[in-house]
Parts: sequence; structure tokens; C-alpha cells
Amino acid sequence: MELQGKTAIVTGGGRGIGEGISRVLAREGANVVVMGRHANEVEAVSVAIREGGGHALPIVADVTDWDSLKAMTKAAVEHFGGIDILVNNAGIEGPPRLAADLPVEQWDEVLGVNLRGIFLCCKAVLPALGARGHGRIINIGSIAAHRMTFFGSVDYTVSKYGVEGLTQHLAWELADQRITVNSICPGGTVTPLMEANITPAFRDMVTKRLVPLGRMCTMEEIGEAVSFLASDRAQMITGQSLAVDGGILTGFGEDLRPVVRKRMADVAAAGH
Repeated sequence: MELQGKTAIVTGGGRGIGEGISRVLAREGANVVVMGRHANEVEAVSVAIREGGGHALPIVADVTDWDSLKAMTKAAVEHFGGIDILVNNAGIEGPPRLAADLPVEQWDEVLGVNLRGIFLCCKAVLPALGARGHGRIINIGSIAAHRMTFFGSVDYTVSKYGVEGLTQHLAWELADQRITVNSICPGGTVTPLMEANITPAFRDMVTKRLVPLGRMCTMEEIGEAVSFLASDRAQMITGQSLAVDGGILTGFGEDLRPVVRKRMADVAAAGH
């Protein structure tokens, strides 16, 4: 339990990858602030952590709402005595569309959550991290920041490239405060949302063609990478991007444009 006594905030911690991260950090001894927009989700994950012997505080907040983020930080400090780790996991993805068909409103929403939201969370939590004299910021990006996404649209790709730039800049800016800043870039990860939005046939096709290790990641495997970067073992790692992708970025790839365009047309025809 190498995170014993540390306090971590996990945004988007009530579902998907965020739930996996919250559970792993709690298993390693961290006090976990499970933050999300839906009270039932953050409460359910917190209850599960407590039932497993861990410590969790559910907080309803929105990464695009500055006032709620300040309130979240205040509540976390009052409850656990401070903050050591910030995991910026919350993110969204709009319906997949080609650039010519992408609504401006979708661009603004995706960039607002995926990039501006991370900046606001960092800004809200940094005073508490600075008060500790050390800290960890771990941003959940995507391999879309290294090789554009074919699951989603250009708005998602651009937002994740922005996360990498933010990570690099903050790592340099905060190093003298002993706050490390890194990103984790998941590849395809099996979550309830993925299972609901992507057919098994499409998922299997992509996995066979593009994932050298032959399967997609689990939510907990992303949590294991977060746990490492949050630990004392990673004291000299900052400004880095760690891909947890089963080897996708090592591949030569192939032209999936016809497959992707057909999927986007199918989604549009279904009325999403």
C-alpha cells in the first residue's frame, strides 16, 4: 500500500476509467475524493471503496464550473487534511463526425471539458498541492495525442494534443515546487460506455488489426499506471507521456478511412 496516507482527487471518478483509477488508488491506501457530475455514480464507487476497507469522499462537481471546483478543493482539504494527488480523468467525446459535419457547439463542448476543464482543476487544486511541499498531477490523455483518433472526431484529437502541451508546460513550471506532472495515454479501454457505443464486431476488428498484444486495456490497468506515477517510485519522472495501449503506437497501421466513414454514416443514420 504505497500510497498510504496520501489524498487523491479523481475527476470523473464515478464511472469508466475514473472508477478503475479510484479503486486502484484506494487499494494502495490513498484517501480518494471521487468527483463527478452524477451523485449516484460517485456515491456508488465511494461505498464500494469503503466496503473494501478504504477511505472515500464522494463530491458532485463539474470540471467546467470554477465555483464548484473551488468548493470541491475546500471540502477535500477539510475532510482529509490536504491534497497530494490530482488525477484529471474527466473527459467527453461527441458523436463521431467528419470535420465538415462537426457542429461548432460540439467542438466548444469537447474542448471545454477535455482541455479547459483540466486547466481549471489544476488551478483550483494547486494551492493545496503547494501547501504540501510536493504533489502529483496526472492527466488522462489519449493515444489520439500521438496518432489521431479514428474512433472519434477532430475535436477529440485536438483536445488530447492540448492535454500533452499543458502537461509539458506545467511540469516545467511546477518542478521547483516538487510537483510532478505527467500524462497517461490509454489506448482502447473496455468501459461500460465503450460497450454501449461500439459494437463487439467493430471492437474485435480494430483489436485484431491494430493492437499487438491482442486485446484492449481494462479500467484497472489504467489505474495501475496512475498508481505508479503517483508513488514515490516516480519522483524523478515529470513532463512525460505514458501510453498504456497494448502496443498500438508501435504498429504500422492501415487505411481505415472507409471503415471509419461507414461507422460515422451509420451513427448519423441512427440519429445520434
